[in-house]
Amino acid sequence: MEQKSVLVVDDEPIVRESLQDWLEDTGYQVAVAESGEEALKIIEKQDFSVMVLDIRLPGKSGMTVLREVKAQRPWLKSIVITAYPSAETTDEAKKLGAIDYLIKPVIPDDLERLIRETIESVGREPTVTAKVEIRPKPPVVEVVEVKKAFTITKDSLKSLVESLAEEMEVVGVKSRHGKYVYDRIASFDELCLDYDVTLMPPTKYLLPAKETLLRFKVGDGSKVEPVIEQLPRAIIGIHPYDIKAIELLDEVFMTTNPDPNYIARRQNTIIIGVDCLNPSPKSFAPCMGTSLTETGFDLLLTDISAAYMVTVGSEKGASLLERYAEVREPTGDEIAKQKAARDEALTKYKLSLDVPKERLPKLLEESYDDPYWESRSETCLSCGSCVMVCPTCFCFDVKDEVSLNLKEGERYRQWDGCMLGDFAKVATGENFRHDKASRLRHRIYRKGKYILERYGKVGCVGCGRCAIACLADIASPLEAFNAIAESAKIKEAARRIIREARLETELYVPRLAELVNVEELTPREKVFEFKFKDREELGHKPGQFVEVSVMGIGEAPISISSSPTRDGTFQLAIRKVGNVTNALHSMEKGAIVGIRGPFGNGFPLSALEGKDVLLIAGGIGLFPLRSLVQYVVDRRSSFGRVILLFGARSPAERLFLGELAAWSQSPEIEFHETVDKGDENWKGNVGVITTLIPKVDFDPRKTMAVVVGPPIMYRFVIGELKKKGLPDEQIIMSLERRMKCGVGKCGHCQINSVYVCQEGPVFTLAQLRNLREAV
Repeated sequence: MEQKSVLVVDDEPIVRESLQDWLEDTGYQVAVAESGEEALKIIEKQDFSVMVLDIRLPGKSGMTVLREVKAQRPWLKSIVITAYPSAETTDEAKKLGAIDYLIKPVIPDDLERLIRETIESVGREPTVTAKVEIRPKPPVVEVVEVKKAFTITKDSLKSLVESLAEEMEVVGVKSRHGKYVYDRIASFDELCLDYDVTLMPPTKYLLPAKETLLRFKVGDGSKVEPVIEQLPRAIIGIHPYDIKAIELLDEVFMTTNPDPNYIARRQNTIIIGVDCLNPSPKSFAPCMGTSLTETGFDLLLTDISAAYMVTVGSEKGASLLERYAEVREPTGDEIAKQKAARDEALTKYKLSLDVPKERLPKLLEESYDDPYWESRSETCLSCGSCVMVCPTCFCFDVKDEVSLNLKEGERYRQWDGCMLGDFAKVATGENFRHDKASRLRHRIYRKGKYILERYGKVGCVGCGRCAIACLADIASPLEAFNAIAESAKIKEAARRIIREARLETELYVPRLAELVNVEELTPREKVFEFKFKDREELGHKPGQFVEVSVMGIGEAPISISSSPTRDGTFQLAIRKVGNVTNALHSMEKGAIVGIRGPFGNGFPLSALEGKDVLLIAGGIGLFPLRSLVQYVVDRRSSFGRVILLFGARSPAERLFLGELAAWSQSPEIEFHETVDKGDENWKGNVGVITTLIPKVDFDPRKTMAVVVGPPIMYRFVIGELKKKGLPDEQIIMSLERRMKCGVGKCGHCQINSVYVCQEGPVFTLAQLRNLREAV
């Protein structure tokens, strides 16, 4: 281990990179990680003097990392940093071995001083190697302790369940018509503990769909009496995400203004949970921190094949085991099986949140007027199915019901939902949430912002029931969160200049470049080769553009047609269509022009590397795509199959004839070409560019498509690619817009809230789905 080595763990790139730079400048060996999982993998292979750790991380939290590091490398000293300080997390972090707790934004000098003092004052503690002891199967436990895990046989579990059924109502999960439901059971054999998700959540037994609150009499002898049910009940087979939902309801109904009806049910209910080992394909519980739980239950089961691990969560749970079951201390093999089962279950979740759940409140706060709410809610049926199956929805209405004699009656509450049309309607007839967009927004805000801020617990546990129940397929909070996150990302990118600022050059002042070569492609198109007078490189990426100035005439955005792998000069292929391009077409070798840029994001080279690449160019769309073709050819080993499709209107309008011929003969590229309309000399394919796509076989799981051409072409090409099964995230397009300034100021290239010159011109189709003006 380096004596001055530091591991920085933070999910924010700007924090991670700035701390790395600062500490390396002061002489430390620095490694970085952006998640808890990555940090633990690094620590497995390498030791460090100090770890600087953010508390809020995607995946495993900072506290979880501290806990695992303490067990793995107890001598490693940790400094916790966070933007969300609290006394609770401070105490917990220090109990787990953190030596200090700094609040963001961190002052680098203070952090460096703290690291230095820590290294100087604290030596590395010795490693202790535990001797492995082979023991016989542990004996039956007589006294069961809370917060401990034991092994229970399936026969013993059966005895427990059926003993409970003799004393109280027992509710468990049953299979019914291929679905799973909670219902009363009389025997263990009716119980299903290996299921994905139930149609309705178990919270319906704590907050029923309809329940009487009061009974009253009117007239002579009028009186009001509360009605509180105190029926003892055990609910068996609750997944951790539903246990987390119950913990939310506990917070809502048992703290401020305690609800006597809820409290009576909760205190008379036994919660026996079971780990979810085969999750629903609509679930995203790990992202919400609800796939596992250490609290909220009396007993929690984990199926380890021949038996169950049972974790005791309360004194009530300990009493149940002592009275009705035989349990024993688990063997090391059984503990390993429990961990393996839980770890394998995590690999089965296919959906994920694109941002840490802790960022949702701020993300939503800044997205109140986002057009997403209007577009997403268009097909909403206002049926309320999503809220009726949700374990964290607890809204209700209160009504009176009078008997036929008009002298007595009941006041009852029944479920209500914010997605129903009249939910926010007041007595005067005004509806404060009258449209579907505002209702959808309110529901998603409750899930990701309002509940979390008010009660400190997530308002969505990621069970996926709403996505299953919604006929319009618009109810998933995950889809809403990810769409808003993507929209926010695009907005943020549009607010900043993507290229590195050149401090010595003013924003709108071009650099001088000399025209060193001109080649005619067709009567309307030429390719121009330039080099800067100062001999500096352009420093571009394939897919970027520049602003070309002809002083006295104007400036125009032009795509770069050559790869940065071709050093020394850069090429611009230009069609003669306006004043600036006409002036350029009249220039000869030695002429001087002005160049600003490069601008824009360029093609996502890191995403393309290692993949099969399908390149599709229509007409002069080959101008910007040529830079990527050259790049791929020059770095051919970094890519899989390379398929190039090119279409022109006619043989006379084909471009870069020499390169077309070379590509058609190259073993490195699978080249296909077509023209819309042939002539007597044309022997190739005739038809629009989309006629080539069905002729090409590719694996949509590992293929990235890059499409550049006229706007009308995109819709048809996208249609053909979707028929091939290519996901939106793997279809990349370059958009043409009127980019006058190139720096996100003039507004000419704006699409909805996005500036193409900054966030684009390259987008994935997934990004463009949220930009209705795009294609």
